[in-house]
Amino acid sequence: MRITLFFTAALLGLTSVAQEVNFDAVALDSTGFWNGSDLSGGYTEEGFSFNNTYDSDWGSWSGFSISNVQDDTTAGWGNQYGVSTGEAYSGTNFALVYPDAYISFDVKTLDGFYITNSTYASESMHNGDAYAKKFGGEFGDDEDWFMVSVIGMLDLVVVDTLEFYLADFRFSDNSQDYILNDWAWLDLTPLGNVSSIRFNLSSSDMGEWGMNTPAYFCMDDLSVNDLALVEQDSNVLSIYPNPVKNEFRSSVTGPLSIYDLSGKLMIDTFVAQGNTVSVSDFKPGVYFVKMGASVQKIIKL
Repeated sequence: MRITLFFTAALLGLTSVAQEVNFDAVALDSTGFWNGSDLSGGYTEEGFSFNNTYDSDWGSWSGFSISNVQDDTTAGWGNQYGVSTGEAYSGTNFALVYPDAYISFDVKTLDGFYITNSTYASESMHNGDAYAKKFGGEFGDDEDWFMVSVIGMLDLVVVDTLEFYLADFRFSDNSQDYILNDWAWLDLTPLGNVSSIRFNLSSSDMGEWGMNTPAYFCMDDLSVNDLALVEQDSNVLSIYPNPVKNEFRSSVTGPLSIYDLSGKLMIDTFVAQGNTVSVSDFKPGVYFVKMGASVQKIIKL
């Protein structure tokens, strides 16, 4: 079961201030990329932290790299910093995303970002290589796919997961099969308010050691809404007392659910305004109370 939690402030009249992260603030050297070899551990822009782990022994990295490499034709790992479109969506730089990547920030609503394949992944899917198959197979009938999952997090709780296909050959009409080689908009607003997003790549092409398709994609122009709090609304969810010893009361009437930090559903009931909800059987810790689109974090003593 997929759990959707929206952490909303107990306020009304929210105004949004647009922000955009386009990675152009990074001054790249003649190689055309930054991959964390300076051991900085990541990149930060506009309050958004993009993780990076660099292995000096192997010259390899995970998380995020920043690139302006425009090579959209050379196949193979040697061109792992190229973008299939041949250019950034805007400006000069874009981000390359590799496994274990995540972005952390203060709680915000994310509008989305532009996404496309890296040249390395695109050429591998188009033609196959020493490790990965040609998508569609010899006659184009193999139902291959390559997908990124965007996992929205609020603290340690999974809010929701969105899926986006970077390649899809599952159509009955082969003319509809595609490998994405243009910048496409990935809408993240369904995630609601989150404090981090994580990425997982998966493919139909699997081998003994895992996924054969090169595990890269490209990102540009991450757009966000910074919520400005304006006017309080007494009708929005409030839990009291908090921290909670044995029971609490809700400020509103409606269906109420409680989840633990792992996302496990603990209570699913209906309460009236002012009625008590017992949590005496809960272990001490942090829980999330959800009513409608509002979520309140509580601490059980």
